[in-house]
Amino acid sequence: MTKYDVIVIGSGPGGEVGAIRAAQLGLKTALIEKEPHLGGTCLNWGCIPTKALLESAKTWVKLQHANDLGFETGKVSFDWKRIMDRKQGIVDVQRKGLRFLMKKNKIDSFEGHGRIAGKNKITVTDKDGKVTTLDTKFVLLATGSRIRELPFAKSNGKAIINSDDILSLTTVPKSLCVVGGGVVGTEFASLYGRFGSEVTIVELAPQILPSEDADTVKDLVRYLKKQNITIETATKLTKVEDKGDHALVTTEGKEPRKFEKVLISVGRAPVTEDIGLSIVSIKTNPGGFIPVDEHYKTSTDWVYAIGDIIPTPMLAHTASAEAIHAVEIMAGHHAPVINYDNNPNAIYTYPEIASVGKTEDALKKAGIEYKVAQFPFAPMARSKIDDTTEGFVKIIYAPKYRELLGVHIVGAKATEMIAEFALGKVLETTIDEIAHTIHPHPTISETIMEAAHVAVGGAIHM
Repeated sequence: MTKYDVIVIGSGPGGEVGAIRAAQLGLKTALIEKEPHLGGTCLNWGCIPTKALLESAKTWVKLQHANDLGFETGKVSFDWKRIMDRKQGIVDVQRKGLRFLMKKNKIDSFEGHGRIAGKNKITVTDKDGKVTTLDTKFVLLATGSRIRELPFAKSNGKAIINSDDILSLTTVPKSLCVVGGGVVGTEFASLYGRFGSEVTIVELAPQILPSEDADTVKDLVRYLKKQNITIETATKLTKVEDKGDHALVTTEGKEPRKFEKVLISVGRAPVTEDIGLSIVSIKTNPGGFIPVDEHYKTSTDWVYAIGDIIPTPMLAHTASAEAIHAVEIMAGHHAPVINYDNNPNAIYTYPEIASVGKTEDALKKAGIEYKVAQFPFAPMARSKIDDTTEGFVKIIYAPKYRELLGVHIVGAKATEMIAEFALGKVLETTIDEIAHTIHPHPTISETIMEAAHVAVGGAIHM
């Protein structure tokens, strides 16, 4: 029997990164995945396929306005099947790439359900019921999350769908009700709205994207309304009925409304059942998450957990960072503790939203003094060239030492631009240092410099 240094259960962006890093550190590594394909939710039903479709939606809008760029295109149309095929092609290529990386790094892959079976023992149950027992020094649990369902409005893959189902639709629905205005729901609303669906978002909270900066969300909402999207906040869903070729949606105080499809998008829950936690006396908290220390070690010293199954942000890049940290600790290396205040958020609506650090609301509640420097994209030449004048950069900083407290961007390149601020926060950069950093011209990133200039005497181009 092969004895492993590390066995990773789950091959999402946490598990596969953890396995590769462990192998790079010289640890004998195995990876267990119960699905036929590696990559977890992110690659197969989440980040990658949705972003592929969102790129097609952005291209479709540009094509419809090609005349503004000087092109005579005639009547343009889209082929939904080819769009979906392109999405799947990207997923397939990435799947093959992951298999190659496992082979390249000499990681043993097992297909089946992984469980803790005793001290330093892991079992793998394959689809035929065959059980293989493996010995390991450490195990990294990276089993991810599953879709949350509403008990009174469960998805059925027909008129009532979830975020997995919607990636396989054969046509663009004429009308779509999105229940839940979080990241996933809002991204799908922006996607299908641009392809012509009449979309309604129903959100219980006072604003969609409740954890994001209120100013950036307010600006985003303005643009979403131009994309066939109606947004109903502070609205309670009471009933969803599948009527065959459509669904009826009832919200508090309103008559039932008819939609071709209803997307239930109310978050995700950690997958911590049936992985053998009780065998080693690991208990989950009331939300089903596994408590860990700052190095992702559980109450059992040879068991580590990362990603969606611990109470940290449910983000792919967060899971990857946690996995690298955990296996470096297993290998006896020093690894700096992750500061989640430096962990960026990225939302791929159109325009995009990205953020890092605190919101104004959070700073007010904490009684922390702050100042704001803000600059719009519209005055910048590159924004006009790219036809991406929507949005702004908002920098929140401390008055005394001028360090960054939070940054919030709404705009076409927001998810790329936020990386500068994530690094800035790690390096404890001041807003003055950003203002005096030369940014290339003409670029969208000049908006960052202009926003910082607001704090040091005034923006140049406004």
